[in-house]
Amino acid sequence: MKTPVRKSQTPSGARRYLVHLSSVLEETTGNFRYLMRIRPWTARSSARHPRPQERLFEDEDELMQTVNPLLPDGSDVRNVLSYIESPDGFLYLLQLNPEQAQILGWRG
Repeated sequence: MKTPVRKSQTPSGARRYLVHLSSVLEETTGNFRYLMRIRPWTARSSARHPRPQERLFEDEDELMQTVNPLLPDGSDVRNVLSYIESPDGFLYLLQLNPEQAQILGWRG
């Protein structure tokens, strides 16, 4: 019988979260503010599905400083800014421990 292989990079106590990044254009300044919605990922949607929680970032720098350390190696939020600023936004499926999820706005 084979023993399951553990992923060495999976944080202890981690679970998957769906993170949706989008932007809001401030009409008065013409600058973007960035909105993040986070919720635990589930394979099937149900009535008991937790509602996404939100966090608003004032600018691109705050977004990068918060999100980049939690992305897999080689990923950078700057590479997807054009998608984030599009009408659909951008989705990440991230493996996070509870502390990391809290940094992104999850209070579960």
